[in-house]
Amino acid sequence: MEEHTYPHKLLTGRRSLKHLVKQITTLSNGKSHIESMYDPIGAGHGCSSISAGLGMAVARDIKGKRDRIVAVISNETTMAGQVYEAMSNAGYLDSNMVVILNDSLNSLHPKIEDTSATPINALSTTLSKLQSSKLFRRVREFAKALTKQFGRGMHEWAAKIDEYARGLLGPAGSTLFEELGLYYIGPVDGHNIDDLICVLTEVASLDSMGPVLVHVITKEDQLVEMKRSQTTSVSNSHQRVRPPTLGECFVEALVSEAQRDKNIVAVHAGKGMDPSLDLFKCNFPDRFFDVGMAEQHAVTFSAGLSCGGLKPFCIIPSTFLQRAYDQVVHDVDRQKIPVRFIISRAGLVGSDGPTQCGAFDVTFMSCLPNMVVMAPSDEVELANMVATAAQIDDRPVCLRYPKGAVAAIRDSISCGVPIEIGKGRVLVEGKDIALLAYGSMVQNCLRAQSLLSELGVEVTVADARFCKPLDIDLVRSLCKNHVFLVTVEESSIGGFGSHVAQFLSLDGQLDAGTKQRLDPYGQLSPDPCKHTAKLFVFLALQLDRFLKWRPITLPDTYIEHASAEEQLAVAGLSSNHIAATALSLLGRNREALLLMC
Repeated sequence: MEEHTYPHKLLTGRRSLKHLVKQITTLSNGKSHIESMYDPIGAGHGCSSISAGLGMAVARDIKGKRDRIVAVISNETTMAGQVYEAMSNAGYLDSNMVVILNDSLNSLHPKIEDTSATPINALSTTLSKLQSSKLFRRVREFAKALTKQFGRGMHEWAAKIDEYARGLLGPAGSTLFEELGLYYIGPVDGHNIDDLICVLTEVASLDSMGPVLVHVITKEDQLVEMKRSQTTSVSNSHQRVRPPTLGECFVEALVSEAQRDKNIVAVHAGKGMDPSLDLFKCNFPDRFFDVGMAEQHAVTFSAGLSCGGLKPFCIIPSTFLQRAYDQVVHDVDRQKIPVRFIISRAGLVGSDGPTQCGAFDVTFMSCLPNMVVMAPSDEVELANMVATAAQIDDRPVCLRYPKGAVAAIRDSISCGVPIEIGKGRVLVEGKDIALLAYGSMVQNCLRAQSLLSELGVEVTVADARFCKPLDIDLVRSLCKNHVFLVTVEESSIGGFGSHVAQFLSLDGQLDAGTKQRLDPYGQLSPDPCKHTAKLFVFLALQLDRFLKWRPITLPDTYIEHASAEEQLAVAGLSSNHIAATALSLLGRNREALLLMC
C-alpha cells in the first residue's frame, strides 16, 4: 500500500522532498521506478508486493545474483486473493525471499476485533528469535533430512509434529502460512526496534531458507488517533457549512430507495470505506456488506446476491474496479445478471494522484454488450439514476460519479424519479455550435456556453446521460441543426466520444465530404516538466476548419504524468478549453487564444 512507501522514501534520500508528494516533478504518491533507483517497481495499490517480489527473486536466481528480496504487506490487504496466490506460488518455487506482514490489528469485521489480540510478550519474542536463529534452522533442516532417510512415513509424521508444535506456540492462523509453504516467524513487536533488527538480521544471514514470513505487530500512535478524533470533531462541527458531496447525495438517494424496496442491498469494496456510507450502514446494518480490498469477491458476491433475488448495489471506486474486470465480464455481464455498479471517484481526483485516477471506466464498461452505462450531471440526476438502476432487473448497469461537491447547494433530495434508458436531454438551445457532454462535464459546458454567449456565439448544450445505449436521435438532431458538434467527457480515449464517432460513421453522417481526424494531443508523450495544461489547449486549437465533429477527452499520457496542480488546472480551465475549441472551429482563433491567456 502507499502508506508503506512513505517511510521507504524517507530512508532513500527523499526526506527533503516529502512536502512535494504527488507532484510529478518531485515525488509521486506511490513507488515509481522512474522516480528513484531505490524503487524497484511501481506500486500504488495493495496486495501486489509478494507477487512482484517473487518475480524478482526468481529472476535473481536465474541470473545467479545474490540480492535480498523483501516484500512488505499490510494486514488490511490480505483479504485480496492475489496475496494467497502469490504465497502459494512462493511456497512451491521455494525461492529465497522475506515477506514482512505489518499487522496493525485493524479489521473490517467487528466480531474479529472483539476476539483476543495476537499476544506480544517476552515468550513470543524469545520464540521468534529462536525460530529465526541459525542454530535452530540448521537443526530443523538436519532433522528433516534425517527423517527422510527413515522413509516417507517417518518424514510425514515428523512434519505433522513440527507443524502441531509450532501451531501451539504461535498465534491463531500462523499454520496457514506454513501450509502455503512459507516459514512463519512471529509475532514480533514492531515497536521494539532492537528485537525487530535481531530477527531480521538472523533471517538475512541464512543463504538458503526459502520464503519466510515475519509477522510484525504494530499499533497506530495514540497521538495520531487523538489528532484524527479532533479532526473528526472539527469537521463535524463545520459539516453544515461545506456543500455536500456527490457521494453523500448518492447515499441519501440509495437510503430512500432501500426504504421502499427491502430487496436493495449495498456491497462496498476498496481501500477504506467512504464515511458517507455510514448513513446506509446505520439504517440497514443487515443489508450492508463491506468486503475491503477484495474487489473480485465483491463483484461475484453481488452476482450471487442478485441470483438469490436481491438488488445489489456494488459500490467500488473507479480505479479499484479495474482489478475486478474479469468478474464483471464473465460473472455479471455475459450472464446478464442485474448488478448495479456504482463507480465512485470517477475521473480526475486531484491530489490523490494517478494511481487513484478513474479515467478508464467509461471505456472498459461501455464496450460490454449487455451493460447500461450512465453518468449524472448533477445531484438531481444522480438521484434519478439511482432510482433508474433500482428498476432495471434484466441486465447490469453502471453509474459513475466524480469526487467532489455538488454543482449547486439545494435542499435534501428525497426520492429520485426513474428516467428513460438511453434518453438524453437538451439544456440550452443555440444555433452556432453544439456541445454534447457526458457526466460531470455538463457543468463545464454550461459555463463555456455562458462565456461564449458574451462573445455573441449561440451554443446548444446537451446532456447525453447515457454512453450506452446512446441517444442516437439526439445525436442526429444535433448534427442536423448545427454546423459543428463537440463531445466533451472526463475519461480516456475509447469512451463516450468514441461511441459517438462510431455512430456518426455507421449512420453516414461523415460521408458528405466531412472529414474526421484523431484528437492530436491524444497521441503525444509530453515532457511533464515542460508541458502544461495550456500547451494541450494550444494544440487543441490547431484544427482544420473543415472538421465537423470534435471529441475533447483527457489523453492517457497526460493523466499518467501530470502533477496534481496540472490536473486541477485542466479541471478548472476546462470551461475555457471548451469555449476556446468552439471559437477555433468557428474560425475565431484570435479570440480563442485570448480567452485562454
